Amino acid sequence: MHRLALLALLVLPGAAAAQSGVEGRLNELQRSTAALSARIEQLKVQNQQLQQRLEKMQAGFEQRIERLEKRPAPARPVPRAGAAKP
Repeated sequence: MHRLALLALLVLPGAAAAQSGVEGRLNELQRSTAALSARIEQLKVQNQQLQQRLEKMQAGFEQRIERLEKRPAPARPVPRAGAAKP
């Protein structure tokens, strides 16, 4: 019976250390998950801001193109009689 008690005393500290190691690893994983979740949220906000800027730029380009298309064609200079052609 003493052998069993001695064996239990020898094994239990190792089991407790293994358990605390698992808990430490679990805590580390939870912290990493929280940090990654926060970073994902930041990236989502940045992505949304970039999309809004892109849409604004596209709208501006479309307006500029429409204005250019509505302008009358520039008048071409009429060549003068007797002007030398290259």
